Amino acid sequence: MSREQDIIGAALETIAPRAGLRLTGFGLMAEWEEENGERTLTRLIGDGGNPWQVKGYFHDGLNGTWPSTSQQSEHHNPGHPDGWMRIG
Repeated sequence: MSREQDIIGAALETIAPRAGLRLTGFGLMAEWEEENGERTLTRLIGDGGNPWQVKGYFHDGLNGTWPSTSQQSEHHNPGHPDGWMRIG
């Protein structure tokens, strides 16, 4: 596991959607902007993951219905409003 994978994995483990879950993989996209305004994307996948698995995460994340952040739901999406929503 790289230092970057370890740091991101440790951060994600602190926000599990419910107790008793174990993080088994992740995919991260980040956009960076240079001083001159040029932008760049970077990707990071969890240790043991593969590119096809992460493409699946992104596809489902963009095309699936995301569950609520409400307390009634057993899942959550930090940073998103309550209620089911369609992204994409």
